[in-house]
Amino acid sequence: MQGGLELESVGDVITRAGERAVIEIRFIGHSPRRGLATSSRVKGHVRIVVAKQGGCAPHSKVIAGYLEIVDQWKNNALTGVL
Repeated sequence: MQGGLELESVGDVITRAGERAVIEIRFIGHSPRRGLATSSRVKGHVRIVVAKQGGCAPHSKVIAGYLEIVDQWKNNALTGVL
């Protein structure tokens, strides 16, 4: 697509695909958005880039929560101590 997808479009596609597959759980766009953020951070991408790619504000609390999962191990105060 020349103009790309709107932020809601990915979630809509995922939801409709789940419905067509007759999956009882309602899938939404949150999982791939969170997966993008955490996987990108694991590979060393900075917060501002991760936020922009995910359609979030750079200092979003949502992005902070996603990245905390990754950073808690990378920036662990006990790394190298034990």
